[in-house]
Amino acid sequence: MLEQAVQNLTQQIKFDALLGGAGIRNADGTVAIQHILINYKIDDGFVEDYPSVAQSDVVGQRFAADPHIIQTVSVSDYRMLSGGTKGSVSGSRAGNVIADYLEKYKISHLMLAGLESSFGLAWMTFYRKDGNRAFDARDAECARYTVPDILYKWQQSTKAQGSIKRASGLLPLTTREMQIAMMNVNGMSSRAIADELNLSPHHIRSVIKHIRSRLGVVGHKMTQADLANF
Repeated sequence: MLEQAVQNLTQQIKFDALLGGAGIRNADGTVAIQHILINYKIDDGFVEDYPSVAQSDVVGQRFAADPHIIQTVSVSDYRMLSGGTKGSVSGSRAGNVIADYLEKYKISHLMLAGLESSFGLAWMTFYRKDGNRAFDARDAECARYTVPDILYKWQQSTKAQGSIKRASGLLPLTTREMQIAMMNVNGMSSRAIADELNLSPHHIRSVIKHIRSRLGVVGHKMTQADLANF
């Protein structure tokens, strides 16, 4: 079923390679990759190398927090990720780690699409090698509507069960914790976050304190680099 779906996708979204996976979200918020569902023209080394750089992949972590949101990113975007961290060396290093990893396999652009249902998480990542062919709004819209349908049908047909083939901890924060962390990093005060999420400022301050402790942030304002390097 998935093989035919990929062939159909080639008529709707132009891509040079594609990787699909499925997994579950653990109680602590981490994502465990259980299956590699689709490997379309992907070098085996690309898959084997990813766990060693996963902690630097802030875009992948954002996507894991909410796989319904399409993410499009380029190598140059990864190299610019430290732009909001006021010159943080660690933030720059994190973006460059992923950029170097992608360039090693001649990948210039990627697009992530997926879903999280009662069966678990599933996603597809599309890759392009031509640096002048970024994924655009039309590609994202097509992926938004077609990919979840394909993946949900696979989940239903298999009930997303089976032995674990690969495992990689991608996100040591829960979805809500990551949301609050990103809002805090982007300059929102505890009161502003509380108003946005309809929670109490005291609760938000408590969550941020927990996040800082979890990520080992001491003595400075939490930055994007801290989220990119846990």
